[in-house]
Amino acid sequence: MRRIAGIIVVLVSLVASARAAALLITIEAQAPPPTVSGDWSADQRNAWTGADGEPRIQFNLRTEAGDSRWGFGIRAEDLQGLPPSAFSGVARDVKFSRTREAGTFRFTGTFDAGRGSGRYTFTPNPAFLSAMGGLGYRSLSAEDALRMAVLDVTTGYVRELGQAGYANLPLDTLTRMRVHRVSAPEIRELASLGFKGLDADTLVRMRIHRATPEAVRGLQQSGLGSLDAEDVIRLQIHKVTPEFVRGLRDRGYTGLRADDYVRMRIHRVSLEDVDQLEALGFDGLAADALVRFRIHKVTPAFVREMREVGFVTVTEDQLVRMRIHKVDARFVRDARADGFAMTSPSDAVDLAIRGPRYTRAWKQR
Repeated sequence: MRRIAGIIVVLVSLVASARAAALLITIEAQAPPPTVSGDWSADQRNAWTGADGEPRIQFNLRTEAGDSRWGFGIRAEDLQGLPPSAFSGVARDVKFSRTREAGTFRFTGTFDAGRGSGRYTFTPNPAFLSAMGGLGYRSLSAEDALRMAVLDVTTGYVRELGQAGYANLPLDTLTRMRVHRVSAPEIRELASLGFKGLDADTLVRMRIHRATPEAVRGLQQSGLGSLDAEDVIRLQIHKVTPEFVRGLRDRGYTGLRADDYVRMRIHRVSLEDVDQLEALGFDGLAADALVRFRIHKVTPAFVREMREVGFVTVTEDQLVRMRIHKVDARFVRDARADGFAMTSPSDAVDLAIRGPRYTRAWKQR
């Protein structure tokens, strides 16, 4: 009997605990979500046009503590309740709002000829917080929700990334991907082009440097098939275009690596230079030779200049050595005016290296 009585007491205690927990959950569910407040400012005169062709107003938010600041562009029609007079004259005590899936901004303040300032309050959307919890983002703070509202991180966006293989990302990584417009369709398209399993940071860097599927496809179709993500990023940074690659291939430059194209672009090797050098007799120069010419400023104009002073048959090395030692047409003419024969590039380089000592030795002959 005592044992049965003990069991009954335990059961009663468990029921009471369960009811208390349920009551606590109900109270928490009914409690209003926390809010974030701070200052806002806007300037219609500091505006730009978005990718959709619509003008954007510069908007800035600062939290109460001042530890978070946000600057972004927004269309005037996305600010519900903002009177037209805000941009044409003086509008005092205005009240308007902006609703995102993550929550709602409510603004109060004053506008004067398109410039405004005031106070705002942001209230997270409980349904959004609950849905994000189901997607692995539990215990999001009101500040987290504000950041996601500013950047328009939606549950749909998070689900799409998860379906593309990028679930449970750190919140900072998720927001960075949203800032740089990394999308699930683009991830799948890159995978179809051979770029599978890229980490989130690489996807962000590709977006930053415009290494889009279109750019990748263009490079591959131009003959650069064996590329990794880092190759594409570097090619985009240095503006190696499909036209540049095809132009070099049409001129006989095949089998080049991504690094070769990058070095050529860094040193500003152009198709026009290649054509002019070929017309001057320097056809079939190796990629390294073209880069070397550009480094030492051996331009088609320099080659023509040296031919005008009689140096018609010159080698690549002689042209480079003359440039290194600052031998140009004026140097040769001045030397000849001083009595030097200057019959070859070697004479000019020797004089440039030895200087006055060479001059004295020559005059003593």
